[in-house]
This record gives sequence, C-alpha cells and structure tokens, in this order.
Amino acid sequence: MRSAQILLSQCRLLLVLVPTVLHLNSLGEDVIFHPQGEFDSFEITIPEKLSFRGEVQGVVIPVSYLLRLKGKKHVLHLWPKRLLLPRHLRVFSFTEHGELLEDHPYIPKDCNYMGSVEESLDSKATISTCMGGLRGVFNIDAKHYQIEPLKASPSFEHVVYLLKKEQFGNQVCGLSDDEIEWQMAPYENKARLRDYPGSYKHPKYLELILLFDHGRYSFVNNNLSQVIHDGIILTAIMDTYFQDVRMRIHLKALEVWTDFNKIRLGHPALADVLGRFVIYKKSILNARLSSDWAHLYLQRKYNDALAWSFGKVCSLEYAGSVSTLLDANILAPATWSAHELGHAVGMLHDEQYCQCRGRLNCIMGSGRSGFSNCSYISFFKHISSGATCLNNIPGIRYVFKRCGNKIVEDNEECDCGSTEECQKDRCCQSNCKLQPGANCSTGLCCHGCRFRPSGYMCRQEENECDLAEYCDGNSSSCPNDVYKQDGTPCKYKGRCIRKGCRSRYMQCQSIFGPDAVEAPSECYDAVNLIGDQFGNCEITGIRNFKKCESANSICGRLQCINVKTIPDLPEHTTIISTHLGVENLMCWGTGYHLSMKPMGIPDLGMINDGTSCGEDRVCFNKNCVNSSVLQFDCLPEKCNTRGVCNNRKNCHCMYGWAPPFCEEVGYGGSIDSGPPGLFRGEIPRSIRIVSIIMFRLFLLILSAVFVFFRQEIGNYLKSKQEKMPPSKAETEQEESKTKTGEEASKAKTEQEASKAKTGQEASKAKTGQEASKAKTGQEASKAKTGQEASKAKTGQEASKAKTGQEASKAKTGQEASKAKTGQEASKAKTGQEASKAKTGQEASKAKTGQEASKAKTGQEASKAKTESKGPKAKSVKKEKK
Repeated sequence: MRSAQILLSQCRLLLVLVPTVLHLNSLGEDVIFHPQGEFDSFEITIPEKLSFRGEVQGVVIPVSYLLRLKGKKHVLHLWPKRLLLPRHLRVFSFTEHGELLEDHPYIPKDCNYMGSVEESLDSKATISTCMGGLRGVFNIDAKHYQIEPLKASPSFEHVVYLLKKEQFGNQVCGLSDDEIEWQMAPYENKARLRDYPGSYKHPKYLELILLFDHGRYSFVNNNLSQVIHDGIILTAIMDTYFQDVRMRIHLKALEVWTDFNKIRLGHPALADVLGRFVIYKKSILNARLSSDWAHLYLQRKYNDALAWSFGKVCSLEYAGSVSTLLDANILAPATWSAHELGHAVGMLHDEQYCQCRGRLNCIMGSGRSGFSNCSYISFFKHISSGATCLNNIPGIRYVFKRCGNKIVEDNEECDCGSTEECQKDRCCQSNCKLQPGANCSTGLCCHGCRFRPSGYMCRQEENECDLAEYCDGNSSSCPNDVYKQDGTPCKYKGRCIRKGCRSRYMQCQSIFGPDAVEAPSECYDAVNLIGDQFGNCEITGIRNFKKCESANSICGRLQCINVKTIPDLPEHTTIISTHLGVENLMCWGTGYHLSMKPMGIPDLGMINDGTSCGEDRVCFNKNCVNSSVLQFDCLPEKCNTRGVCNNRKNCHCMYGWAPPFCEEVGYGGSIDSGPPGLFRGEIPRSIRIVSIIMFRLFLLILSAVFVFFRQEIGNYLKSKQEKMPPSKAETEQEESKTKTGEEASKAKTEQEASKAKTGQEASKAKTGQEASKAKTGQEASKAKTGQEASKAKTGQEASKAKTGQEASKAKTGQEASKAKTGQEASKAKTGQEASKAKTGQEASKAKTGQEASKAKTGQEASKAKTESKGPKAKSVKKEKK
C-alpha cells in the first residue's frame, strides 16, 4: 500500500513536470514552482476573476477569484496592501568585479494583496500579482496552501500546493529563553507608558532590509527578478502576520550578493554566521542605508538552528537576524523570519498556556497561526519602553494622498481612518475635519479633543541629565526631546553624555550593587596593563587584546572595590577579582571577548565615554584626553548661573527665571522645551488611578451594606422616629389648633344659646321647673324626661334652628350612640349617648345636667334660668353633630 502511494505521488509529480519542461526551452524562463518534499500534494487550477478592482469615491473594490480545489469551489477575496513597498524600491547588487549597483525595478502599483477565503473560519491570504499571476499563500480552515503561476502555460494555469503540517517548535530558533529575557531586561526598566499615552492604539511601522546570499541567487538560475519577487512575497507574508498587533512591515530595500558572499558562511553553526552578519550590517550596510531591522536569507543548512537573531529594533549597534531559505516553500521561511522579527520587537517564546485564536501552534511557539496572547503583552510592553523608530511612517511622501489613510495631509485637520473607525472617534469626522468644538485629535499635548494647557509637562525628565518638555497650549504636539549638553557635570564627579550621567561610582553600583565604589588607580594599573579579556584598552580580534598604556589604564576596563555579593549577571559574563597584597585591596571587574558580541551581550565593564579620568580630563575611545573633546562650551555666565545648556546649546533656566538667558523673572525652561506653567508638578498618574479606584471601591462597599442591611436600617430609623418626642413647635401648633377649635365651638354654642333664648319658647315655666328639679340627675335618665323634652315646643324649635330636627329624635340618638361607642343605645332614647361620645363623659349618670352646664358654655350651672336653657341648647348642638 505504501509503495502504491509513493508511485502515485511520483506520477502526479511527472504530470506537472512534463508539461513544464516542454515549455522551458521555448520560453527561456525560470520555473516558478518546484515540487519537492515539503508539500503533501498539488494540483493544477485556473483562477477565475470574478470582479475588477476600481475606485468609487476613494473606496477600493476588492478583487475576487474563484479557485477549484479537490472538486470544490472557493472564492478568494483580496484587498490591496498599503505601505508594503516604497514608490521606488532600491535594489543593490554587484558586478563580477564586486562593484556596487543600485537599481529601481518597475513594480506595478497595488499588486500585493491580503484577504481571506469565503466561508472559511479564520482564513488569511497573502497574494502577489506583480509577476503576472497569483503567487502567495492562503489557508482554508486548518490547511495551508501555496499558489504559484505556471508561466509556461498559455491558459493562466496555476499550481496549488498543500503544505505539510509543520511543527517546527522553538528548536528552529537559536535564541534561548534566558538570552531573550536578558536582552529584554534593559528595556523593561525603561518602560514609561505615561510618556506614550495610548501608544498601543496607534499603528507601528518597521522599515526592513532583506539580503540574499549568493547561493539563493544561483538557486534561481541567476535570475535577479525572481529574487526580488521572493523578497516581496516574504515581506508581504510577514506584514500579514504583524498586522494582528497593528504593526506594518515596509520593505525599504533589497541587497543580493550576485558576485560572491560578503561574509564567511562556511561555519558549522548559524550563530557564527549571525555574528559576522551583524558586524557587516553595522560597518557597511548602515553606512549605505539605515533601517529598523535587517534580515539575511541563506541557501544552506546549519547544525544548530534554522533561524537566529539578537538585538532589538531601533538599535544602531549590533542587531539583525538570519534564516535559511532552501527551496520553493515560502511560507515556512516567512514564518521563521516573523519569529525572529518578533524577538526584535520584544516577544518571547510562547509558554504552554499561550494561545492564538484558541490554538496552541502560534508563531512564537510551534506553528503559524498568528501571534499569541503572550506575544501581544510582551510586544505592547516593549513598544511602550521607547521604540520610537516604529512611530515613523515609512515612505510617507509616496503614499497616495486621500482622506481615510490615517495620515494627516494637506487640507486635513485629522484622519481617523475608515468610516467605522471614525464613528468611534470623538475628535475627528470621516471627512478628515475635526468635530465641532474640538481642537485636536492626537498628540501628547491633546487630551479630550482639546489642547493641553500651556505649561503642562508632556515629557518628564528621565534622570538628572535629561530635561522636561511642556505644551505651549496652541498645539497638540510635544516639543522635541532635549537634554543637557554633553559634558555637563553631574553627581559623583560624572558628566552627562547622550542623556546619561557617566560616573565610575554609578557604574560600579549598577554592576556590583549599592555597596560597591570605584577602585583606586592601583587596581587599574594592576589589571589593564596586562592585555587580556579582563584588562585591556581594546579588543582587536577573537583572542587578541591591546594592553593599556600607563596614562590610559584608568580608561580601560572598570575596576571596583567593596563588593559584598556576587551579582546575577548575563550568561557568559565572567567576574574576576584581583588581590593586591601591598595595598591590601581586592579589585573586582568583568571579562569580555569578541565572540560575545554576536550574541548581543553588551560589555558591562567598559568605561563609558565622558567618564572623568582626572582634572579636566575624560575617557574617550579608551584614552584619557582633555575634556575639550566633548566641546562643552556652556559657561555659567551664559545663563547667568541660573540654568544649564541643552544639547542645542540654548539655556534651560531654573524655575523662577525666563529664557533665553535667565535674566528676567519667569517659570524656567528654554526656547526648545516649551513654556513651563506656574505649577511645575502634578499628581502622578498612578496616584490618581489608585485614588479613583479607592473612591469607587468605597461607594461599592457602601452600596452593598445598604442593600444587605436595608431592612435593619429601616427598622432602626423607624424606631428612632417613634421614640423621638414632639418638638416644641409642634406642641405649640397642636395647642393653638385646640384652642382655636374650642373658641370656635364656644362661639357657636353661645350663638345657638342666644338664638334659643330669644327666638324660642325655652323660657316656659314647666321646662325651667323640670330642669331645676333635676338636682340629682336621676330624672334625666328617665324615659319621661326624654319624652317631655321631646314634646316641648322649645326643644322642637331649637332643633329647627339650623341644627336639624332629626338630631333630637330617639332613633337618631340611637344610631349615633351605636356608631360612636358601641354601647346599648336602645336604653337611652334621649340623645344622652351622643353627648357621651363627644365629651367622653357618662351621660347616664345622675349629674348629667350639672356636667353638661360645665362643658365650656361659659355660664353658671347654679342659676336656674341658665340651667334650664343651657343644657337644652347644648343638647341640641350635640344632637346636631
């Protein structure tokens, strides 16, 4: 069965090779595709273009192709890549005699695309049409394909390879995790997110130079155009990868070693080749063309790794990467290159818990499914530490000017990108105009669509050799970074050089800890006059060192004393101690050799330029020379002893004095730093954030307490309210109401009594006699008295006088007594129970007449006439009520 599969695979190979070879002689062109062992299978297809690209009001219509693979139809949607290539790509090559040539080949506009396959989850495509056909890679679900045009075909035929499932792992990369972490250490300590607010929200741009060795040039039959297009598609694939973290890759230039290799490549280890390449980059390539990063492709295998890199982007020192490019498979080498480039921008190797789109085979791990969540974190952390070269938009003068490209151009106030992006922007509109009321949209001096006030510190000083910058209140940009002039004295007898204080004392402490101090001259003479890796004034070769002259020994390798503990230094770093018996000194230093340089290990024990080596003398290029070499000319009189000079040789005044010469009263600063405000400082951002968090936490706890104990709190407040005595004002108000009601009742009673006295026959003798006879009150309870009272004309007339006759009737009295008191009203038919309900007294008692006469009528019950009339009037009133 296995032999049958092998035979079938060979037959398929012949089916493709035979027609291709037949066309070679007639066309005289190179074969674009090379079926080899890195592919699982391949088939021939003819892509059908479904739509044409055009522009409608500046909007690019995508290109769509129909591909038939394995009997199924797949639609490929593509959009042009922006900023991938400059308008004129610079290509360097060499003649047979080694002379440098520079060319600018014609490359069609917008011939590089990225896109996706319709109805395929997480699919990505990177396609180039610069060669007249479709060349690139795409994935359908979890399967990756590479498509190449068949130039020998007259019918637009293409070969589509199914790539093997590679799990190359971290063993492809030569960098160990310890080396990566060590390289990252200096950048982690410099992280200043406050200087780059929202920096992770803005795109980054990396300018790349690709180099190809002579072996690759020979592999494609000395076809320079083929190498150029290899470089373009490799860069395009890397660019597609890095767009996930909002970084664009810009191919700035290509260099092809068409004559011979410029460095020795015959080493057994790729690390040795890398060391020679970074030296070539620094000494030759950087002088010709600067870039953010350079990568070399090699047409050969090595024992230790397939790819290797060291250093970080934006470094002018030794930095770069190399990898192998062995055959026609372009996805794997592009992924390896992206892996090494990931290290250059701060990414570490993925751990087991790192994932990308739910998968474990990520670029910085063992696959090609994109960058993981771990890579995102390390990348954003690194770019926030000051990788400023990534902020420069490459080839900006060649970018097609239009609203929506996120570049503020002529006649544009802002540019927020696409319509969807502009809907989320509070400051900028989709027509590249600022929102009404907005002053700005981006910049360190722009906050909330408004200019920061004049005097706002937009860039804080890093150390004593740095200077702060301030907003001017009229612009969104922070002034360019300025620092103290080289040669300015700093603490511990040091001098400021390139924004850093160079001092032996500080350098000893940075290596050996806070107890270490600089060693005396005896240590320098004893060590640096030998001329080995532990004491020298120059490294001249792998094992060759130049010993110092006696006058320059203090500028050789650093020597320290009073070392209490052995520090944790980078791998391969050696510490040496030298005991001087006569002086009873223990001198401490570090060793360094040239083979450590390609590994990206800095020389910690090298004396920094500008370090003092005597009175008015400094170390410069390992020699102790006069300090005039620093060209420091800022005399105290220039700034009236009230300021220092910056690197532009302008006075930066102390607070209280104004530039340019610190003569007049002001708030300090310089003409380059922007105007400082009245308040020099502000509450640190960390403190403000903590304060806000604590306040919100307090509110949350308070709300939770109220929610969980609301019933208890309500009961407590209710009990407090019930126990609380009425206030004096409320008591007086109630008394006033009572008195008012009593007075009104009294007046009404008197009025009714007066009417009864004058307008009725209440003064008849019988009524008066009967009322006077009721001394004991017993007669009032008798039925006869009630009947006689009801029969009396005086009572009837009194009840008619605005009181209602019904109140005096027995039935009415019974109903009132039932409603008010609930007692037996049937026994008292005279309305006495109604009197009891109002006054709270027992009307059935014998002294009813006497108590009724006392109830606020204002009359004497002892008088016969009053007694005979008052109770009747009052009884009438009660029955009325």
